[in-house]
Amino acid sequence: MAHPKLQVHPEDFDGPEAIVWLASHKDSSSADLRLKHGLSRPFSSWIAQLEVRRKYGTKFPALLQSNWIFPTGQAAEQSSSERTAQYKAGLISTPYTVDLCAGMGIDSWAFNQRIGNHGHFVNELDPGLSQLLKVNLKNTEHTATTAEAALPDLKRWLHEKNVAPSEVTIYLDPDRRTGAGKSVALGDASPNVVILQHEFLKLSRTLLTKHSPMVDLKALHELEYLCEIHVVEYQGECKEVLAIQRAEYTGEPTIKAVVLQEHSLEVLNYLNNEAERVPFVTELEQFLIQPGPGLAKSALHESLAVAEEWKKWTVGNLYTASERPTPSPFYKCYKVIELAKPYKLELPPEGGAIERIGYPEHPEVIRKKLGWKEGRENKLFAVKRGKEKLMVLVKRLE
Repeated sequence: MAHPKLQVHPEDFDGPEAIVWLASHKDSSSADLRLKHGLSRPFSSWIAQLEVRRKYGTKFPALLQSNWIFPTGQAAEQSSSERTAQYKAGLISTPYTVDLCAGMGIDSWAFNQRIGNHGHFVNELDPGLSQLLKVNLKNTEHTATTAEAALPDLKRWLHEKNVAPSEVTIYLDPDRRTGAGKSVALGDASPNVVILQHEFLKLSRTLLTKHSPMVDLKALHELEYLCEIHVVEYQGECKEVLAIQRAEYTGEPTIKAVVLQEHSLEVLNYLNNEAERVPFVTELEQFLIQPGPGLAKSALHESLAVAEEWKKWTVGNLYTASERPTPSPFYKCYKVIELAKPYKLELPPEGGAIERIGYPEHPEVIRKKLGWKEGRENKLFAVKRGKEKLMVLVKRLE
């Protein structure tokens, strides 16, 4: 690994030597190359490119086909993926955009790809990342300071271009990490969007902020004029929560669960929570429904259950139905095979997955006791309901 404070230098890619070296070493061990070259330039910068391309090839496919210079360290790891960045870009309708905490710049890249983009302002506090952004993001206004300190330059840029607030969207991905670990409270992030939101909304039509997947959605109501909350799922994980504020908006925010696929997306949204209308049952019917991570985070599974006439099982966020639900990317559906006391099941020989909900033993311990191999077609839910322990064998339905 490179020294964490030694950032990639853009000037190490000025000549054709970098392209030739990267092509000739694409199959070389990065550990061997580090041992051979140490932290000497330009090799440290070139080796960093090899590492990012190997580790994050599916995360940044378009950037890998361009001349994008990737940073070393955590910037690539913590960055949005191209797919989630493109989704955010699709939420923007104004001709001018602002990214005040750009990181490695993937969101700014997506904003600049939009049809109808007339100008972009980008700020990044880290000087190493900022100098890479100047090379990677051409025809863009750049600053390298805190989001608060960048405001005078932003105002000057907007004034020089004669841009009205109605033509601007400001995007903010605050730093949610503290010395004690990850921070999920809005006021603990840097910059503090709760304090700065009024200043941002004076300069823009829309304020779009990215929040941790762990954030409490109720905490987002600290944001004034909040009109939409998007819970974004991609590749089986809840990746990010987006909040959209528009000046003078009144009313309750619409909550949207979003499942991204490579070239498409599905959106589910409800304004009203009708959870009190979902009947609870202690017995399982023929089918078991498990909300996906995005649907679970959004809590829209409760409204969906009402619409689909599911019943809420008294375990976790699981639902049951007598008729097979329509296939959907928002949830997984299983056919119930058997429900029994722990370790009293007759298991199919082809194996399956194991998931616990409140159950005291780890899935690997359960698997060892059962002597059951891994598989995809079947699944075992080990659950605890009050003092009662149960195991449910189900078959996955595609």
